[in-house]
Amino acid sequence: MSTHTDFDVAVVGAGPVGLAFAGWLALAWGERAHRIALFDAKPLDHSAQDPRVLALADATRLRLTSLAFPNTATPIHHIHVSEQGSFGQVRMKSEELGLRALGWTVRYGELVNSLAAAVEKRGVQVFRPAQVRFAHRSATDSLEVLELDSGQEYTVNLRVDAEGGLYGEAGERDQVVDYAQWALVSEVSARVEPSLLQGGNTLAFERFTSEGPLALLPISQDQARYSLVWCAPKALVEERMGLPDQALMALLHQQFGRRVRVLELSHRKAFPLGMNWRDKLVQGRRVAIGNAAQILHPVAGQGLNLGLRDAAQLTRCIDPAIVADEHRLCAALDEFERARVVDRRSVVKMTDWMVKGFSNSNPLLGAGRQMALNVMEFTPPLRKQFAELMLFGLAV
Repeated sequence: MSTHTDFDVAVVGAGPVGLAFAGWLALAWGERAHRIALFDAKPLDHSAQDPRVLALADATRLRLTSLAFPNTATPIHHIHVSEQGSFGQVRMKSEELGLRALGWTVRYGELVNSLAAAVEKRGVQVFRPAQVRFAHRSATDSLEVLELDSGQEYTVNLRVDAEGGLYGEAGERDQVVDYAQWALVSEVSARVEPSLLQGGNTLAFERFTSEGPLALLPISQDQARYSLVWCAPKALVEERMGLPDQALMALLHQQFGRRVRVLELSHRKAFPLGMNWRDKLVQGRRVAIGNAAQILHPVAGQGLNLGLRDAAQLTRCIDPAIVADEHRLCAALDEFERARVVDRRSVVKMTDWMVKGFSNSNPLLGAGRQMALNVMEFTPPLRKQFAELMLFGLAV
């Protein structure tokens, strides 16, 4: 016997993962989409103006096109991976995998705007700005009760947490790794060594140093504009944040050598880096996805891609026929939990290994890194296998 609820599913957090999940679920549920609610503390205009640059795998783009994907996104055709002070390098190419692109860069605000329009068009009930102040289980029927800061309460069969924020803002987690690194981010104008450019293929750079990884991601197809992510210990990042533009550009030239010359810097920001995650995604009628489930170091660009695979799997596991039945819902959520174990564990371990393995000056590890990059460069099947793990994960 079912109990009356205001909604079948409430999604808390309208970032890309929360919006994508609500949209995919609405597509699957059709006329029942009005039984899905989305809550976010920020007005849409606030999120839509967020200039952060996101990196998405091509597999993620394909999933999102069923809803919406900005036509302003920039493809990444090739990725050049190297280590400072060594000859180790590898170049991964989209054509080796038969893909249109290895990945895409898109501004956070543009992606959120596109997904928000698609979600509302499909009948999802959207509440914003609406801060979920308290959440608890009802005493009589074990349903989820959400109380907003306005005092309004909503009863739901399933609560999906999709809001996690940055590392250090997510509250207590089961596992926490502090890498003692911060990221300096900026948008830059740059000139790439012509010998590295191949036709109209856009090129991203991942440069490993003893201080931490350094990435340049193209945000224009003419390769004149890049998103910079420079990871290093906090003290170094604070020092670099205070340098004049010319001095900082000179440091970047030292890092990249002749490959890239930065010509202009925009406003800089900095934030702490670490990794944290939940061992269990499901607690009764409550489930965590995206940054509410795990926050990763950006070294491999896997955080958002992993979170969207969480959302896609959860969509496949629940439907209107079972969500109001607690026993059937619990069985479906258990299935979701099991299905996400291998993919989450593999990506977490790979990201952790890349940060710890490449962010140090140990000469033995350095020789191993150089060998690994060169072996991958000259072994196409191995390079392809690694690229497929980065692009597609190990989702069931």
